[in-house]
Amino acid sequence: MSDDEIKQLCLIDIDKILHSYDKILKDYPPMPLATEVDSSLLTERVIREELNFNRDDLKKNALDMLAIATPEQKYAFDKIVTTMGDIVLNIASSGIASLLLSNGRTAHSRFKIPLNITEYSVCNIKPGSPQTMLLLKAKLIIWDEAPMVSRYCYEALDKCLGDIMRFSLTYNKDLPFGEKVVVLGGDFRQFLPVILRGSRQDIVHLTVNSSCL
Repeated sequence: MSDDEIKQLCLIDIDKILHSYDKILKDYPPMPLATEVDSSLLTERVIREELNFNRDDLKKNALDMLAIATPEQKYAFDKIVTTMGDIVLNIASSGIASLLLSNGRTAHSRFKIPLNITEYSVCNIKPGSPQTMLLLKAKLIIWDEAPMVSRYCYEALDKCLGDIMRFSLTYNKDLPFGEKVVVLGGDFRQFLPVILRGSRQDIVHLTVNSSCL
């Protein structure tokens, strides 16, 4: 990637941040304006960010944690980890928890899940976008604090991954999440989905274990 391409990607990121404050680069005349860049560059950057890890350090950390893991944790680890060097997306239901994860993001940010979620909601990820290519390549999704969000969030992701993976030669429409391995973590003794003036029945209805998945 050339210096000019890196510069343009930076300007695009700055412009996106300014948009969240109802501003644009044109509001600051000394700043250069972003020009159109090849979408493949954006995809390349997104993929590279998820592969930019020191594998030796990760392996050492994994061995250290396995040394103190319970038999149940070791069993789960062995069942999940079958390949090395692939893309793993670390997400959490809350912003604070996502900061504790390596390259972590919130689920709403990573999957473009609507904030006002309903059973008919879908992820706002466009076909052919860098986010689509990232999900296509990802081998594992780890979702922390799973019980805290509405089951409609998982069902929206299920529909999204199904759309992305349906052209895969190994696609099986009967498997959830487009055949991706999704590991849900969390504790049902902590916060469940918050529903304004919702009854106990309303809350239980929206938990992940009430989902058709």
